[in-house]
Amino acid sequence: MRSVCKTDIGLVRKVNEDSFLCEKLENSSDSYLYIVADGMGGHNAGEVASYMAVREVASHIKNNIGVLKLGDNGILDLIRNAILYANEKVYKASIIKSNCLGMGTTLSMVLMIKDRAYIGHVGDSRIYLIRKNVISRLTEDHSLVAELIKAGTIKEEEANNHPQKNVITRALGTEYTIEPDVSRCNIQDGDFVLMCTDGLSNAVYEEDMVYTLLNTPDLYEACSILISKAKEKGGYDNITAVIFQMCKGGDNSDR
Repeated sequence: MRSVCKTDIGLVRKVNEDSFLCEKLENSSDSYLYIVADGMGGHNAGEVASYMAVREVASHIKNNIGVLKLGDNGILDLIRNAILYANEKVYKASIIKSNCLGMGTTLSMVLMIKDRAYIGHVGDSRIYLIRKNVISRLTEDHSLVAELIKAGTIKEEEANNHPQKNVITRALGTEYTIEPDVSRCNIQDGDFVLMCTDGLSNAVYEEDMVYTLLNTPDLYEACSILISKAKEKGGYDNITAVIFQMCKGGDNSDR
């Protein structure tokens, strides 16, 4: 497995409210945990929310790592419970701390076990699968424009220019209860998975994502190029990307 991660404050925001995690799990062979989160809330509370969510999800996964032996359903339950656990922690902190009132965050995660990706998702950060020269989304945005597209009210190409494109309909930490999306996907040798906050997905065309990954052998350079492309489009938001590639029989590396 090759993996890289990088975050950038962008060109407009004063604080980077994105958080991420990219690591191999100890005491578990061939298992990796990847998370991206995009915080929201005034007085830098978004930064607190995303950091807390990533930390609490990772903590819950590591403290219950024995569940990885229970098969697909047990692992999906572990991911769901990890997100619910983090949601409770963030929600309670938003109530107790006056400067964190109303904070919340998106969270998209992949728990890779051998060649299978177990996915958890809340909000509008995205997870893409790039297989050969085809890109597909492994998550569905929890956003107002996504609902309008599904209802046929607007076309997908109109979404980026919609005045309410930043309105999300589901977030971690904003309510006591939450229902995360969970799913699983087989990953093949040579596949890329790109996880990113909307600072990247709103600015970079999907075909540019594919071209960059297929034509840049160094993953860290590919990550840097994608972030640069988002900044060329204005860099209006924080930009975070996690990229990993299945490489059977190759060297494991993380940056």
